Amino acid sequence: MRFPFFNRKQELARNERKARFQQVMELARDVASIDPIGLQTLVRLVAAPLQAKTITSASHAAPHCARGADDFSCLFFWDSLPVTPDGRQAYKISSRNSDQHFKLRLGVDPVLATPWHRDRLANAIATIGFGKRQGSWSEDENHRVLIVLPMGVGIVFGGNHSMAAGIANGEGFVTSTEVQDLTPLYAYVQYDGLSFLRIHDGAQLSQPEDEEPGMLFEIGRLMVEHGVIAAVERIDPDAAPNPSLSGGDGYYKVLINGQDAGIALTSSGAALAL
Repeated sequence: MRFPFFNRKQELARNERKARFQQVMELARDVASIDPIGLQTLVRLVAAPLQAKTITSASHAAPHCARGADDFSCLFFWDSLPVTPDGRQAYKISSRNSDQHFKLRLGVDPVLATPWHRDRLANAIATIGFGKRQGSWSEDENHRVLIVLPMGVGIVFGGNHSMAAGIANGEGFVTSTEVQDLTPLYAYVQYDGLSFLRIHDGAQLSQPEDEEPGMLFEIGRLMVEHGVIAAVERIDPDAAPNPSLSGGDGYYKVLINGQDAGIALTSSGAALAL
């Protein structure tokens, strides 16, 4: 007698998930009808619960039981799967590009960091950030992020623990390492609220555990239709470098009535005692 109850419970959960997706997409269409640029903000809104799940996994789980670091395939679908009628694989249509770079604001832009080691997370939280032992968060060569367009969501695949500290502190910037533009996939793949499906034959590519990636995928489709670009700063390799900060060592001096106040602001906005 448990099986009918279990099946009804599963069906209810599926219906609720599809209903949430429909509500999000109705909101996305409403936003686009008012001003499509607002879809950039909706991406942040929808990505926020997913970011919360990834960044807190290690803190909510027993040691060695945290969520594994995310990548494109576990968030969306395996990119080795064929998606076109002639059998072309997703990664051949939406290939990665390491020549483009974007600057992401930790704590503002949707960056998905997934710390998996409790001790490393504890050390990062305790020591990284303004006023802490290691000082304000700063980017280094260990930090590696894939930015997914058109949404502008970053997926961390190097430096997850220190990046989590930066996100939690709302401090610092990170430069994307690779870019993956999903735009060419929209002709072949759609998300229906439960699964990613091939458009030409309706075959299921994946039914992801998290529902937000599918929502983000379809918001991205609307962004493409309305010509909206991601709300992340693209780095122009030909642009002149930013001027050095007035205080040296990466901070701005604060003057009151022309006098040095003995404090400063870092480029990320954090106060710094001199």
